[in-house]
Amino acid sequence: MNPREQQQMNETLNTLQQRGQIFTEQMFHAKEENWKLEDLCRDKEKEVKKRREEVKQKAIDLLNLHILTPNPAYQRADGLNPTKLADINQRKLVSNLEARLNKALIRNATTINENNAIKAKIDKLRQKRMNDNFNRASLEKKLRKLQADLDVVMETAAAAAEQRETYQEKKNQLLSDNIDEAAEFNEVYAQLGKYIDMQNELLEKSIEKAAKAVKFDTTLGDDVDTRGMLSVTEEKKKQQEIILFTETIAEQDKTYRQTEQKIEQYKRDFADLFAVAGSTDMDEIATTFCTNEDESFRLFTHIQTVNQETDLVQQQFDKLCADIKEYEDEGRSKESMRVQEKMELEQSVLDAQEENRQLMIQAEDEQKTVMNIAKRVSGLFYKINCESLLEGRSNQGKGLAFLNGQSVDENNILQFMGIIEERATQIVRDYIKCLDQLGALGKIRRKSISQTQSLAGSLDANITGKPQALEIFDSDEEDDDGDKVFSREAIMKSVKNTYEVKGLSPLKRK
Repeated sequence: MNPREQQQMNETLNTLQQRGQIFTEQMFHAKEENWKLEDLCRDKEKEVKKRREEVKQKAIDLLNLHILTPNPAYQRADGLNPTKLADINQRKLVSNLEARLNKALIRNATTINENNAIKAKIDKLRQKRMNDNFNRASLEKKLRKLQADLDVVMETAAAAAEQRETYQEKKNQLLSDNIDEAAEFNEVYAQLGKYIDMQNELLEKSIEKAAKAVKFDTTLGDDVDTRGMLSVTEEKKKQQEIILFTETIAEQDKTYRQTEQKIEQYKRDFADLFAVAGSTDMDEIATTFCTNEDESFRLFTHIQTVNQETDLVQQQFDKLCADIKEYEDEGRSKESMRVQEKMELEQSVLDAQEENRQLMIQAEDEQKTVMNIAKRVSGLFYKINCESLLEGRSNQGKGLAFLNGQSVDENNILQFMGIIEERATQIVRDYIKCLDQLGALGKIRRKSISQTQSLAGSLDANITGKPQALEIFDSDEEDDDGDKVFSREAIMKSVKNTYEVKGLSPLKRK
């Protein structure tokens, strides 16, 4: 692994560690916020529980204020159970808080899972880096050892090369000396050849002279083909034998001189060998030579083994570099995937925040609508003097007396609308009664009916603003109907049913 790849790996690990630290800090902040929210929820639950007990106690005290019958149907204010309504509202508030808590827990769990994944990745990369460092240290140690062995081998080889060059120079010197001696020998040999030829010529001339002398000294009766004791043929044959013998002697002299030269050369070589080896024992010199040859072969074998191990180490290093590159590519791909997932989650968070903002705006609009309806109902309530009806109820101890002195809100708006309808009916009855007393009931009855309808229309005009999420709570139903949205017709029908339960009629003629 080169320093650049090592530096890139270190930078990648440092970046991942910084990101892991950032995510860990965010997780701690999220846990602290979660703990704060849990503490706040517990405080709110305690406060709600306390308020709930107070409301229950006040409702019980209010219900027990005018108890005249043991019938449970008349022990409630106008057939409604404030305790159950408060319980329903409390349950809705608790469910809302539980939903928010669940979302916060889900976000916390998601953050924890992401942090755990990042920690696992960091641990894996750290373990990989430790393994790479260990392998790198082992390879460097082996390479240093191989380098030291190679240095020893190279030093030995250098010494052997120097010794070989020394012997080669000595050999060349010996060869040059032998060449000089051979040239000198050839020169002496040529001189001896000339001398022998000259002696042979002189010998032939002397023999010829002797033959001529013998020829003149012989008698006339002698044979012409004979010269002294030998014939001419025998003489020629003897001459040939002498020449052959002379050549044989010359060759033997030459062989003898060559043998002496070789002996002298061997003596000089042995003297040089003894001087170099520092010993005169041939067995010891032969043993040293064999030992040197074995050592040279062993060094050659060791060099071959070291080369093979070096090639193997190089292959492992190339494979390790390929694995590192593969891991880096895998890390980059996973990092890109994690960044993409993070962007998607951030976009989801932004979408959720935008949806929450829209819901808050919608809730504010609905709250404004409810407040507008409550304001108009309150104006109509005091416009037609409905508080007198409540005062009469409170004096008689009847239902709906608990509304006296309260303002119109989203919880009691239906009761106020019922009282307004009852007051409108009472006004219409009083008006019809007055017309009957004046004797004009026959002509004005139809007109009174139309005026009644117009009055009902004016009542409808005062409550034209329909709430978008107005809820009707029935004391005899479960909480599953608490999220229904009712129109004005459903509200009027519910008010009519309420009056029928109370035994009243919205329009009762005499």
